[in-house]
Amino acid sequence: MENQDLIALIDQIKHPIDIDQQKMIREQLMNWSKELRGRVNPDLQISASAVVFKDTSIFFIKHPYLKTWLLPAGHVELGETPLETAQREFFEETGLTVKGGQIIDVNVIEIPANPIKEQGAHQHVDFRFLFELTDEVAHTAELPVRLMTKDEVTAEFKPYFSM
Repeated sequence: MENQDLIALIDQIKHPIDIDQQKMIREQLMNWSKELRGRVNPDLQISASAVVFKDTSIFFIKHPYLKTWLLPAGHVELGETPLETAQREFFEETGLTVKGGQIIDVNVIEIPANPIKEQGAHQHVDFRFLFELTDEVAHTAELPVRLMTKDEVTAEFKPYFSM
C-alpha cells in the first residue's frame, strides 16, 4: 500500500471529526517518501484501530505499556492494509471477531519512547474503522478488555458515540 492509497482512504471518511487535522495528515503523507508500514521508520508509522460497539458501549483494551484504556489497535504490517490490521488486532487483543469495516477517522498519536523495545518517541498516523461484532464464540484475549460508555471515555473517543 502506497501513500497515495492511504490518502485515498482518508478521502473516504464521510464525516471528518477534525478537518484541519485530516488535511495536515494528507499533506504529511504526500510529502513522505519512506516506508511507513511495520516498524522500519523510526519517526512516523501507520497504525489502525477498531471501533466496535456492543449496545451503547465501545470495546477498549488496557495498553500494556501506556497503562491506559485505548481502542484495540496495532501497526500496519508489510503486505497488510489498515482495514486488515484493525480487524486482526481486534481479534488478537479481545478474542472477538468483527465484520464489515468502514473508515471513520484518522488521527495522529504521539508515542512516547519505549526503552524496553529500544524505540524512540515517534508518531502514528492511526486509521480508525467502525466494525460490527459477530456472533462467533470468543477466543482468549491477549489484553484486558472493557466496554466503556460515552461518559467513561476521554474526549478523543466521544465523537464515535454519535456515529
